[in-house]
Amino acid sequence: MIRAIVVKEMRAQWREGRMPMLWLLGVGLIGLILLVSVQRWERLQQEIAQVEAATRQQWDEQGANHPHRAAHFGLYAFRPTSTLSIIEPGLSDYFGQALWLEPHRRNVGRFEPAQDALPSIRFGDVSAGFLLATLLPLLVIALTYDAIGAERQSGTLRMLYANGMRRRAWIAGKLAMPMLCLASLVMMAMAAALWLTGSSGTHADLARTLTMGAAYLAYAMVLVGIGVAVSIRVSASRTALLVLLAFWLVTTVAIPAVAAGVAARVATLPTAQSFWSAIERDYQQGLPGDGDLATRGLRYDKALLARYGVSRLDDLPVGAAAMRRLARDAYADRVHTLHFDALWKRYQRHEDMMRMAALFSPALAVRNLAMKMAGTDLSHQRHYDDAAEHYRRVVNRTIDEWDVAHSRGMPSSDARYADAALWRAIPTFQYASPSAAFAWRSALPEIAMLAAWGVMVMLGLVWSMRRMRP
Repeated sequence: MIRAIVVKEMRAQWREGRMPMLWLLGVGLIGLILLVSVQRWERLQQEIAQVEAATRQQWDEQGANHPHRAAHFGLYAFRPTSTLSIIEPGLSDYFGQALWLEPHRRNVGRFEPAQDALPSIRFGDVSAGFLLATLLPLLVIALTYDAIGAERQSGTLRMLYANGMRRRAWIAGKLAMPMLCLASLVMMAMAAALWLTGSSGTHADLARTLTMGAAYLAYAMVLVGIGVAVSIRVSASRTALLVLLAFWLVTTVAIPAVAAGVAARVATLPTAQSFWSAIERDYQQGLPGDGDLATRGLRYDKALLARYGVSRLDDLPVGAAAMRRLARDAYADRVHTLHFDALWKRYQRHEDMMRMAALFSPALAVRNLAMKMAGTDLSHQRHYDDAAEHYRRVVNRTIDEWDVAHSRGMPSSDARYADAALWRAIPTFQYASPSAAFAWRSALPEIAMLAAWGVMVMLGLVWSMRRMRP
């Protein structure tokens, strides 16, 4: 019976022209956005590869230099972009594509695509993920607003009741037809993103892709269930259309905007000036009980002289300046860790508030989940930042330890006693994107919310079906 209902519905809407027109519109829009996104992604990959090679060449070929001066020359840690960012770019346009690594200081991301874009791009910067989250509800509304109302108004529903209709099978058929239409759009978007990028995708993870596709399918099921439930409960198709349009407007436009505004007010972020000033203050004045920079320096020098049994730093058998730098940088790393951890906690509060808003907006839940599968969310950004910071510390510690072993006492800062052998000994930054399990763990709240929406819609359908009247 379900199959017969699906075939009947598809034939009716095909003859009417509604389904093929909407399906072709969806395919065309998503296909166009994917093509533009792929071109942008490939251009970004080329730029990153070129700049990465150029900066590494400059580092290797800087010639003879003082090791600490060379460290201040700096290196860049570039973040590879996920193939799935073609569908859901998430936060990647705002956190930057690279980190500049230098001694004494931990930096934030640079080269944000959003800063390089023309002002007019704001009006055309639409991703496939945004379309799937906002276009699917409109397609569902167009396909389901009169799913039951049309049958009721034409008298068909009364005839079906008189013939002993099995309501569950009939409703299942009404649900299956739009789901087939929407499922084809979702699967085409997932497959097209991977096919268009081909083998160039750096982190195209099949498990992530399948999870993202499953999330959009679950979202489509929720939408179809809501559309059919409203059509069951509302007697007039026109009224059902207005109710569904109001639901779309509230859940896809109003709630995300209001949630973002509330999050910005409740979990305020420090200004750049206050953030860096606080780090400098804690480094210079010291954390509680540690003393200021001068006191810490005198204490360290005294311990260093006692360790080697000499009375002057110039008499040390190792590089005293490099030893001092190692101690100062270790303290600076500790201060930076405290402040950056506090900053990440503020970012996390923003994300938690957006998660709470997803309880009232399935569109927000699916977009948050898609960002995590694409690796363009907050947790993946922090994973990259932490990896780059670890690399920065390794590079600077390697250079300073080399300086400790290859100098004596307090050499002049103008001395040039390191060469290309040291520069080339520094390994390149190799970032390994976290596994799919990492993404799944970070997405558990979003998965639970989509599941909760599914359960609520199913219960609503059962309740509506039991009270359905011809």
